[in-house]
Amino acid sequence: MTDTSHIGPPSRVHFCPACKKPLRRIDGKKGPFWGCTGFPFCKTSLNDVDGKPSRDIDEHYRCPLCTRQLVRAAPEKGDYWFCSGFQKGCKVTLADHNGRPETAYLSHRCGHLLVKRKGKNGEFWGCREYPQCKTTYPDKNNRPDFDFFPAEHT
Repeated sequence: MTDTSHIGPPSRVHFCPACKKPLRRIDGKKGPFWGCTGFPFCKTSLNDVDGKPSRDIDEHYRCPLCTRQLVRAAPEKGDYWFCSGFQKGCKVTLADHNGRPETAYLSHRCGHLLVKRKGKNGEFWGCREYPQCKTTYPDKNNRPDFDFFPAEHT
């Protein structure tokens, strides 16, 4: 069952493309979406992109590695998102930040996820696959500085 306790009032009414009844915004376990108020007779649903119904998928709710949809973990399991391709081998998990998955960054060298770490010289971004990949990027405004040539420590 979908949690509808966080339904916010729409600033503008959007209508179902199938039956022309109003759509409502719902915060689901795969992120916000728009569902037809004619449910269960009309099962139309659209993705939420920038607060509006759309057939496009909001990139914030896609896995940064395999592009499948991210799913919010059950509250009793923790405050994070995981890839819907988990059973197929994609083990990406991202922390929850105000109802959205945290922004993920990929190494330009190996394509794996980067994680923020603390070292003797301050914070930096390193590959999640360490020690197999030792690529690092300096931290710049709480994100990796991709303009800096990545270091590969041997």
